Amino acid sequence: MWNKAYTVPPPKDRDDAMWPTVDGKNTFDLAKDSKDDLDLMRRCAEAESEFYWSQLSGERICPPPFYFLRVAILSKKAGDIAAEVEICEQWKAIAKDYKSQPMVKSKEAALTHKGGASESILARLPRAKAALRKQRLPRKAKR
Repeated sequence: MWNKAYTVPPPKDRDDAMWPTVDGKNTFDLAKDSKDDLDLMRRCAEAESEFYWSQLSGERICPPPFYFLRVAILSKKAGDIAAEVEICEQWKAIAKDYKSQPMVKSKEAALTHKGGASESILARLPRAKAALRKQRLPRKAKR
């Protein structure tokens, strides 16, 4: 079942032209029915990331961590630990930058970086890095 806690719909009076899109559709509109589609979730995370970094520093609105978490989960399930690490690192950079925004420091903006999905992504990172290191170790040949 789709978990509404991970992503909050944009306001009803939103201007769809100003929000991230994939294949001409708002990323929010893709979340509910495509959460198990790794390629689409990756493209949504990329669109959200590009949108975030394109905003003026000091006025950035944090993207929903939902897409980044889904990519991390689905990448791990697919056995692509490098992709899991990469998307977690991408979210870590966004969260670090976002918490430095003046409106976030003064608690005038959503504390998205402290939410459950964000914390889950950040908690995955050390485990995924360890798994990737282990995966890359040369295997000893049996004699």
